[in-house]
Amino acid sequence: MRDLNEKGYAYPVYVDMSMCNAAGALYPAAYQRIAVETVGRHLENIGLDTPRISEQYGVAWVLLSMSVALMRPIRIGDRLTFRTWHTNNTPPTFRREIAFYDENETLVAAGATFSALLDVKTHRLCMDRNVFAQFDFPDGAVLIPAEKRFSEHPAFAEVERRRVRPSWIDGIGHVNNERYGEFAYGALTAEDRSRIGALKRLDIWFKAELTEDEEFTMERAETENGVILRGVIQPAERESFLMKLTF
Repeated sequence: MRDLNEKGYAYPVYVDMSMCNAAGALYPAAYQRIAVETVGRHLENIGLDTPRISEQYGVAWVLLSMSVALMRPIRIGDRLTFRTWHTNNTPPTFRREIAFYDENETLVAAGATFSALLDVKTHRLCMDRNVFAQFDFPDGAVLIPAEKRFSEHPAFAEVERRRVRPSWIDGIGHVNNERYGEFAYGALTAEDRSRIGALKRLDIWFKAELTEDEEFTMERAETENGVILRGVIQPAERESFLMKLTF
């Protein structure tokens, strides 16, 4: 339906102080911020941004998961180019690649996002085939394999309990996805945080939205080569999100 040359679009990314810790390494949430904000700009350029599709079809993009594999550390002061393209048109899930290139056009990080269309009135995933027909992207090349969602269930230990504050709620009416990366970073140990500059891969899955005034626990578990953080809604003991950091 759409004649899109998505790879023809390129977006500059400058890594500034707000994205990094005191050692100059990117926070996990920074990868989310860069991806979500830049993909948002890209969707606006191709006419499929959330404000437009919300008005036209009553839906909004919602991020289900994201993976990023790092070929080298990304640090403060890096001037990067970001490109993105769609790779899998199997509604209700839409996959797109995200790629970071340095000033020499060398690929320094590659990832994928998995999104769906959310009905803005019901806050349920859209399953309307007539709406899906408006989102017929051409398929592109896949950069990285995606890990199976929630494939690991090690022994978790509670780190802290938190309550959702009003300032965390975004325009859709739930906690913005970037906040989850901040929650995860806050639940790391000092040793974990010292290793962020050596991060090789980040995976985050969103399972159940957090809403205003909900209480949730942050839990941590170690793996052979990294750490897993998750948020669990209380008192229902329902997983909200999970982030895996591989070093």
